[in-house]
Amino acid sequence: MSEYDLPLVTVAPATPPATDEPADFDLFWSETLSAHRDIEVAPVLTAASARSRDLAAETVTFAGFQGRPVAGWLVTPVGAASTLPGLVELRPAGRDASRDLEWLAPGGFAHLVVELPGDDAGDPYNRGVFTDAVRAVQALRTLASVDPSRVAVLGTGPVAAAAVATAGLLPDLACALVEGDIPAAHQDSLVAFARRASAPLQLVQGAGTQVLLEEWGVGAALALSAMTGSVERVVECVLTTEKDLARRRTSWITRHTHLTTVFVPQIAY
Repeated sequence: MSEYDLPLVTVAPATPPATDEPADFDLFWSETLSAHRDIEVAPVLTAASARSRDLAAETVTFAGFQGRPVAGWLVTPVGAASTLPGLVELRPAGRDASRDLEWLAPGGFAHLVVELPGDDAGDPYNRGVFTDAVRAVQALRTLASVDPSRVAVLGTGPVAAAAVATAGLLPDLACALVEGDIPAAHQDSLVAFARRASAPLQLVQGAGTQVLLEEWGVGAALALSAMTGSVERVVECVLTTEKDLARRRTSWITRHTHLTTVFVPQIAY
């Protein structure tokens, strides 16, 4: 068992569950992730064409929820001398994952882009989509070229919520970026994930996102406050143009995947 896929009950802050959270939230997700332990994520990489001679592109397929195949694209710099920090970018299905792939890899990153199905309003836990997102991070971390301790997650558009869930389920992410509305049908679950998250968050404000700012990292903050007596806020809320957002996005990822000291979970606002 890898230290990067510990069950939620092991890594979540030891705080009483809030009364507004779904019943048996921690137990449900612990059992869901544990049920996938025996399903190897097993990413299969196939060489593809890159637009630059300085970059290598590959198609990726890995085992997602209940072993179903999940497809994506991986772009890395050619000839990297050491292991790379990584980003898992979650995009909504139908937005060609092979497009706009080269905005991060030239800076020395392994960039995995995965298409996910949209939010399932009929599933109160959105279990399949969120499990696929977690498995995408695990798939990237298995690659020999990637430093598993320096992996970030970005969720955009209709699947931005999957990045929130991933940060709540994997407490050792370098950082998270959320760029999309938060679906009302899953707000209670997403608030619960936000409370359990401990990674720094960059947020593009949208419908339903204010509650993430209020709740992000509460569990980690309580644990840290008990030890130190004070908590520094580190979450950044982005309200900017698309062009400026691209710059700030890259800066945020770089800053948190190139830390010279171990990140201490902190509440962010």
